[in-house]
Amino acid sequence: MRIRVLSWNIWMGKYLPKIIDLLKREYPDIIALQEVVQNPDGTENTAERIAKALGYHWVFANVMRVPFGDTPLDWGEAVLSKYDIVSSVKHDLLTAHKRIALQADIRVGTATIHAVSTHIIHSHQQPSEEQQEQVDQLCGAVPKDHTVIMGDFNAVPESETIHIMKKSLVDADPANQPTWCVYPDGCKECKLGEVKHRLDYLFTTPDLSASDYRAISSDGSDHLPIIADITTKLSIDSRPRMY
Repeated sequence: MRIRVLSWNIWMGKYLPKIIDLLKREYPDIIALQEVVQNPDGTENTAERIAKALGYHWVFANVMRVPFGDTPLDWGEAVLSKYDIVSSVKHDLLTAHKRIALQADIRVGTATIHAVSTHIIHSHQQPSEEQQEQVDQLCGAVPKDHTVIMGDFNAVPESETIHIMKKSLVDADPANQPTWCVYPDGCKECKLGEVKHRLDYLFTTPDLSASDYRAISSDGSDHLPIIADITTKLSIDSRPRMY
């Protein structure tokens, strides 16, 4: 079985038409999104707009409420899928600055794939014990097989944060292609005007394998999207059902 997965920190959907155009072009089977926003009353969810444009199933989990101009917004993680999402779980990563991991259990033929989207705290590319605590909790919370963990880890490849992830999971990109920062205002402290650091990752449990990984050139966010094909020995015996 082979499925294509994509992960993207969409920067609160500032350039939503560009995001949708790229996702339509790439047409992955499963999408993990970070920095998804919705109105506090649950309306106008960015992930829902993308899912409707693509014809995908979707789930969202809120992390926190953030200021956005004069109107606060709920800010969190989402997973979108061509295939049925049969259940979802919100894993709290509890440190001083709370983050989460959203696990979507997706039925692909006779198999269930666990697709996880997460967004670890930003430490300006510096060592962070809080990051390490969050990924420790993440690794302990998710299933140990048929799992793909995607997201913005805000950690460079040589960090202890990523070393912890690699103890039990496989990194889809050993070449460490950079994914951040497309826009200088992606971080007012870092002020990067070039794509210099790898902060976005795609990890799999050892029973899966990843191929054809790439970071996709785009100005739809301050992060580049990342994409790969995931293979398992299980077979697909049904076609995806769309909304």
